[in-house]
Amino acid sequence: MGATTQFLLGQLSTPPVPKVDLTGRTILITGANSGLGLDAAKLLVRLNCSTVVLACRNLAKAEKAKQAVQAIPSANGQKPTVLTMEVDMASFASIAAFAERCKGLGRLDGVLLNAGVDLREFSLSEGYETTITVNVISTFFLATLLVPILRRSAQVYNITPNLAITGSAVHIWANSKDLTSPANGQILKTLSDPKKTDMSARYFLSKLPVMLLVKYLAAVLTKSAQSDPQGKPLVVINNVAPGLCQTNLFQNYTDTTTKVATSVMLKVIGRPSEHGARTLVHAASAGKETHGQYLSECRVKQYSDFVKSAEGDRTARRLWEELSAIYEGVKPGCTQEL
Repeated sequence: MGATTQFLLGQLSTPPVPKVDLTGRTILITGANSGLGLDAAKLLVRLNCSTVVLACRNLAKAEKAKQAVQAIPSANGQKPTVLTMEVDMASFASIAAFAERCKGLGRLDGVLLNAGVDLREFSLSEGYETTITVNVISTFFLATLLVPILRRSAQVYNITPNLAITGSAVHIWANSKDLTSPANGQILKTLSDPKKTDMSARYFLSKLPVMLLVKYLAAVLTKSAQSDPQGKPLVVINNVAPGLCQTNLFQNYTDTTTKVATSVMLKVIGRPSEHGARTLVHAASAGKETHGQYLSECRVKQYSDFVKSAEGDRTARRLWEELSAIYEGVKPGCTQEL
């Protein structure tokens, strides 16, 4: 099946509500104050999740979201614990501090790294183009810092935790040459050069490293679990595409033609945010069969030919080497814990 056909058929289908009872579980969501993140939090409550952690850049908005989540009735009639925590995905210091606070959660069954941006104006955050910083560099920095916390929960509670990262079908249409032919051999620096940046295609491109890195880190985590003498528990990592959803993701579009075209697409094939949220909750609670996989419509789907290729694997390794250098500069030793 072609990528476009797979996408369109997926958009025309309705993702099922995950059939899972989350009683006793604690699940954390970034970007939880609106859109997919907020709807995912509400669905977690409906499925009896005992503790839902709303991680947001703005605590005032997080508290408002908390009220909305607490108003949702659970299937078992139990009132969930809803926590709010502050994290700015454009700041490495904020992410490191947030991860430290997460150690105090006690139990962590799942993490949904959902925060992301689709920007049309070039800007820098932490020295890199902001879309790349938020959607890629910071997302995997936080993932790296949370793996040991998830492992600790796995050991104490005899569980297999999930680390789900929101991706997109658009990774299939991204131009892989933007990753494979960087100036001076530095992928992330080249992507952050304003003279070489096409912001109209930047969101698409940002989702290709996400899929490459999920596949790469899945192998790292599997090897770590198999080779450690003490038997490190496996943390399941997957990449979930919620589909084209009616959310505020496109609020930064300023070009009239693009705004109109996007509006038409959303009306014709866009799915409600609540339907997209179902796919996120599925990914955050799914089993080992989703490890390293691309998910959509609550099923494992095919990722792009480039991701499958040897060149894709080499690119993933180069990306991880660059990211590791960044992460070690912020929090020495963190990548050695994977």
